[in-house]
Amino acid sequence: MSAADLRTGAAILRALSAASATHLHAHALKLGILPSCLHLCSALLKSDASSGRVAAARQLFDEIPSRDVPLWNALVSAYACSGHPRHALVAASAMARDAGARPNCVSVTSLLSACTQLRSPVHGRELHGYAVRNVVDLDLPMLNALVNMYGKCGRLADARMVFAGIKVGMRSAVSWTSMINACSENERPIEALEVFEEMRIAGVKVDEVTLLAVISACAKLDCTSSLGDWVEQCALDNGFLQNTRVANALIHMHGKMGRVRRSCEIFDSMGFKTVVSWTAIIQALAMNGHGVAALVRFAQMLREGLHPDEVVFLSIINACGHSSLVNEVRQLFKSMVQEYGITPWMEHYGSMVDMLCKAGALDEAFEFVLAMPVKPDPVIWRILAGACRDHGNASLARRVMDHVISMEHDHDGNYILASNLYAADEDWRRVIDVRLDMGVRKGTSRGAIAASYVEVNDD
Repeated sequence: MSAADLRTGAAILRALSAASATHLHAHALKLGILPSCLHLCSALLKSDASSGRVAAARQLFDEIPSRDVPLWNALVSAYACSGHPRHALVAASAMARDAGARPNCVSVTSLLSACTQLRSPVHGRELHGYAVRNVVDLDLPMLNALVNMYGKCGRLADARMVFAGIKVGMRSAVSWTSMINACSENERPIEALEVFEEMRIAGVKVDEVTLLAVISACAKLDCTSSLGDWVEQCALDNGFLQNTRVANALIHMHGKMGRVRRSCEIFDSMGFKTVVSWTAIIQALAMNGHGVAALVRFAQMLREGLHPDEVVFLSIINACGHSSLVNEVRQLFKSMVQEYGITPWMEHYGSMVDMLCKAGALDEAFEFVLAMPVKPDPVIWRILAGACRDHGNASLARRVMDHVISMEHDHDGNYILASNLYAADEDWRRVIDVRLDMGVRKGTSRGAIAASYVEVNDD
């Protein structure tokens, strides 16, 4: 079999399904053309990784005695793209140490993706420095990856610097979108919109990902309706108004702007609705105080035959909780666990406790927390403690604070909360005990603290 035939086989492999790729892998082994053909090995490795078979990709790699830089790149990319960023960095180190191969622009681009996942600007800057010193031509994918990495790692100034170094005529939609996201994710939504306007002036075609980034930036602003109309018109002008993901984002954006009627109009006009679509409209209704309407939408979703997930249940529980639909929330939580077999998140438990506390059902909330199959986090206990304070339930407050302090004995706020609770009940002995405990934890003796209280009282 000629080298050209093997390269053709590798190209065909990239278009095959995972099952077909597995069969071809086995057939290639029988023919004895593995591991001599690096083109085919690289394609098989990428196929394994894209199908989630990372262990199989690594096994194939280990079976190849002679590895070139493209094959190492395939392994690094496989790890980075399959959510194993640390393995990607380790593979790159082995590439340089064991094989004596220097990472090239393709390697660095994959490694920057790994740094982005790890939110590691230190490794990212090291890679940037390596690329400047050792890579002759920093290509556009690498520069885009640098902008994205710096943005995701909170280094907006560095992202701006790299972006500014890309000639305007070279910037692709990915370049502009990376910079828009960098601004938006670093709490600069107005700057993100300014970058988008520059992109339009430059005549770069807006794609779906760019539009989603712009909508996300708008949702972070305390916007007027005119801005909402403007971004929606951008979606219409670029042919994305009927795109499901864009419509979902617009529903969420209008909901945050308080334009729940427009959210409903967009939702009702959608030809195809996903679980995310239903979640978006339920959240839009919830954040604007329309608990009953959100419950109606949830019922419609079930009639459509869609299976609610954890996010939908959290949204509808919060919606009903904000509208004081206590019985409905109890039934929803029960349905989530018993009918749909969903394991609640800590957020679900927290929403239940918050709802019961706001309804004044403190004893029920306390029993609910004690019955949780997982250990309640301190936030849940503090919600309950605050409700005891607001409702003047001193006896339950003492029991709750014992749990809170035992969980986070180093948290000053817990001692202050306990002291305030006891002071509201005029239980001054407990106030002093809590203050003494807090002082001892900081290294002051109980005798010295007690003496200071005596001096204050004598004065």
